[in-house]
Amino acid sequence: MSDSALSYIEAGMSFAEKRAAFLAADIANARTPDFRPMDLTLEAGSSGGSARLRAVPTQVEVRGTVGAIEYAMTAQAKNSMTYRALADQERAMLHELRTVAEESRR
Repeated sequence: MSDSALSYIEAGMSFAEKRAAFLAADIANARTPDFRPMDLTLEAGSSGGSARLRAVPTQVEVRGTVGAIEYAMTAQAKNSMTYRALADQERAMLHELRTVAEESRR
């Protein structure tokens, strides 16, 4: 286990949090005339392997208001599960670190 593993988990959680805001906006605005659903994606950076966030139109063809809402709600549920899984992984890693630290004091 390393600091970089925790960094990746935290970055994933941050991405899921930002994506949740985009999806919530899609749900809230689905009935707005000429509404186009948007999503958030990670785009590989050109320097040093860094990544950046980018808003993109939803790639799935969504027909009508109900379709847009259903798509966004499904994506929101998946995003929420991803966030929860990452949080559980982070919690387990921190518990393991605490256990190691406590054992080393004995």
